[in-house]
Amino acid sequence: MAAAKGDAHQEAISFRNELLSRNWPDGKRVAEMVGAGSRSNPHQYAARQRSNGSLLGVWVAAERTYRHPDFQFDAHGAIRPAVADLLKVLPGDEEDRNGWRRAFWLYSPHALLSGETPADVFGRDPQRVVEAAGEEFFGDPDAHW
Repeated sequence: MAAAKGDAHQEAISFRNELLSRNWPDGKRVAEMVGAGSRSNPHQYAARQRSNGSLLGVWVAAERTYRHPDFQFDAHGAIRPAVADLLKVLPGDEEDRNGWRRAFWLYSPHALLSGETPADVFGRDPQRVVEAAGEEFFGDPDAHW
């Protein structure tokens, strides 16, 4: 049993590293993308968006900063308005302090989305992802049995 737990932990680390290799923007880059850079603290814009529920960040301890999954941004770098709707139905900061539980869910294939990842579907059909998240996290736990 311990080996299985170790394997699962190693798989989670590998998946996290794979996601980080996508070079998600840090707070400074988010501010630059939306044109909200502040000379004194460029990370402040992203911090405000995270705290008001408009942006998901994942804590990267090795960098001592947050990275922001790329599905949240449109082709011009703006934060998609539907991100706030999605974050309302995903586990909150109380349950997922560093954001990784949400990121793993968003970047893993999901049966309610025909095997696609929520992150891939979000850009073309955000409401479908919000509904899948609602069912996953607030639906009847016995509905799929």
